[in-house]
Amino acid sequence: MNEQTFHDAILALETMAKEEKAPDAWRELGETIVEDFWRAWPEIRGWGQWLWQLVDGERAEHAKPDDQTDVDTGEPG
Repeated sequence: MNEQTFHDAILALETMAKEEKAPDAWRELGETIVEDFWRAWPEIRGWGQWLWQLVDGERAEHAKPDDQTDVDTGEPG
């Protein structure tokens, strides 16, 4: 995967989502783009959800304390 291409795509979609409501964008899209979106979105959404879960899981692992010492009592958990 080209990391820069992925980054650019995420930023472009984020910018679009902030600048225009979905119903307005939908009215402006041509028939071919609507069909492409309709065809591709389930796979893109599924892939993105899976990636998000992987990243979220990794972040949760990094957020865990290194030891199991009880913060309130100072005693092992």
